[in-house]
Amino acid sequence: MRKPQEIVYKTFVICWLTLSIGSVWLAGVSWWKLSTQMVQGRRLVSGKEELVAITKILVDSETSARGYVITGDPRFLEPHNSAQTNFPVHFDRMIELVHDDPAVLKKVTELLVQARVVLDYQKKIVAARFRGFSEAQALMAAGESKTAMDTARAESDDIYDQYTGMITDLRGNLNGQLMRASLTSLVAGFLGILAGIMAFWLSRLSVRHKERERELMEAKLHAERSDREKTIFLANMSHEIRTPMNAILGFSELLENILQEQKQREYVKIIRASASSLLVIINDILDLSKIESGVIELRPEPTDPREICDFLHTLFSEPAAKKNIRLECHIADGLPQAVLMDRIRLRQILVNLVGNAVKFTDRGNIDIRLTWEKQEATSQITLTIEIQDTGVGIPEDRLEAIFKPFVQSGVHREKERLGTGLGLSIVKRLTEIMGGTVTVASVVGQGSAFHLRFPDVPISARLPASAKLPEAAQVDFNELQAATLMVVDDNQTNCRLMAEMFAHTHHTLIFASSGEEAVLKASERLPTIVLLDVRMPGIGGRAALLEIRRLRGLELVPVIAVTASNLMPEETALKERFSGYVRKPFTKRELFDELAQFLPGQSPAAAQVAKEGVVPGKGAVGAAPKELISELRQLIIAPWPAIRDSVAVNESRIFALDLVKLGEQWQCAALVDYAKELLHAAESYSVIDLETQLREFADFVEKLEQTPPV
Repeated sequence: MRKPQEIVYKTFVICWLTLSIGSVWLAGVSWWKLSTQMVQGRRLVSGKEELVAITKILVDSETSARGYVITGDPRFLEPHNSAQTNFPVHFDRMIELVHDDPAVLKKVTELLVQARVVLDYQKKIVAARFRGFSEAQALMAAGESKTAMDTARAESDDIYDQYTGMITDLRGNLNGQLMRASLTSLVAGFLGILAGIMAFWLSRLSVRHKERERELMEAKLHAERSDREKTIFLANMSHEIRTPMNAILGFSELLENILQEQKQREYVKIIRASASSLLVIINDILDLSKIESGVIELRPEPTDPREICDFLHTLFSEPAAKKNIRLECHIADGLPQAVLMDRIRLRQILVNLVGNAVKFTDRGNIDIRLTWEKQEATSQITLTIEIQDTGVGIPEDRLEAIFKPFVQSGVHREKERLGTGLGLSIVKRLTEIMGGTVTVASVVGQGSAFHLRFPDVPISARLPASAKLPEAAQVDFNELQAATLMVVDDNQTNCRLMAEMFAHTHHTLIFASSGEEAVLKASERLPTIVLLDVRMPGIGGRAALLEIRRLRGLELVPVIAVTASNLMPEETALKERFSGYVRKPFTKRELFDELAQFLPGQSPAAAQVAKEGVVPGKGAVGAAPKELISELRQLIIAPWPAIRDSVAVNESRIFALDLVKLGEQWQCAALVDYAKELLHAAESYSVIDLETQLREFADFVEKLEQTPPV
């Protein structure tokens, strides 16, 4: 769409060009007409002069003939003889001047005929006088020569009068045309001055416009700089807040597991809940900041909408039950098993909406409805999610405002004090970033309905990984192979938290409070994994990483970054440089999952041995013959990699049956148990369990080989 200033500029330029061209054209036409009439005037004057010359020739010729008749002196015949020569020349010029005027041409032709008659009579008189005076006198007395001369003179006078009138008229026209030409020249000059003024004005406008653009650009750069500074400030604040929050949540989690008195456990739960609420507020502010800065990134992955419904039901069923609210999720038939969406962001959107519904609903029910529609000729669907409640409702004049940051509906002040007013703003912006739309309909006192619509959602051929609730998971670090872990953190509280998390496990912990100390101890103890805090005084985490990598034997040691930063660019950079990434505050499950990327797992029986020193029973990994290990090693080369990558059910079933035969042949109970679990997963089409079992085959063979005879 064109800017109004641009339209004004172009309009003025067109007017200026039109006026300039018009004025030049008017002046040109006027001067062309004036020039044409001046040429016509010169022709009239020339014609009049030729007419006077012809009349004079006739008169001089007549006078010359009379003088010769009276005196007989041949010298009087010179004008008469010249007339015979000059007369045709002047008449030719006369005819050339009047050839385009038929009326005048006719009169000039008649004058030519009459003039020749006069000249012929004069020639007869001259010839008669040469023979004798009496004969010439008789011809003159007859009067025919005089009559012819009078007729020629009358015709000449008539033409002369006509020329005089034409010249008079033309002179008047010339005066008028000259006036018009002068006037148009004056107008053209005025328009030229006006065009110059307009051009000057337009140039001034252009300069002002450029100055305004420069000011806007400076304002934009200032706003972007302020936005970056705000983002950096929030990131720093996030880091400073997350560090103590890590200790609060971590020690609360440990304390809740060891307290016996119910009241004390309730107090700890309150502490954990309050800390989690504070963390939610911090995350909301940072998310909004990242959205406004345009640095938020989507990470589409196979997502099962049913799993999200289960998550919402698990998360909100207890607070809903306490208020006697019925919370139900309705899923349309045929909904694809997995779609490509950002599962974390979709969950964040729905947690905000359902959380609001639970907060502002005191009776009735909350319904979550998932429907879908297949898009023709594509492998995409339109996913629709509706959250409907019977809560307090939202006034109609606030339906748009509630999606703005820090704005609330104002209906239930007491409950609104518990929030920041950021949730719905984040919902709207995240939905739009994901290519969807969000609308709301509400009636005060009857409830609200939020409607999410996501078009063009691709159907995923790969099934999603199962998502677990960290709070409900029981974490046992003994399920990971024993390792020496170096914890590098300048915060002693965090170091103590890590020590408590790994208490009573078979892992060995080494602590360092600075980058320099970490490099020194790493060179002495050669840790299996390094958990390295990024922000430390002196040598920071990044510099310490480079120094550790230079140590002999630690070139490939996994170094996991531990940070409280929440900036996406920094997170991306850390993931590129470090082996792993953990963000404060983290739970035991999150830390376990990250360590599991680098430490081989072991069966529960082996973990029990490591923990209690008991001998494994049936199903535990026991000693295996070298011949069996050799055959299993061959299977690792082929066909296991292809079956692991394809997760094909039939091939996996055949592979499991072969393993059962090998286990029975060599009387290896552990291999038989593993093969039967793999076979069960294949025959029940449990793709997730099947994929997990296949992925662990190489580790299983490794542990089977390393297990000493019992």
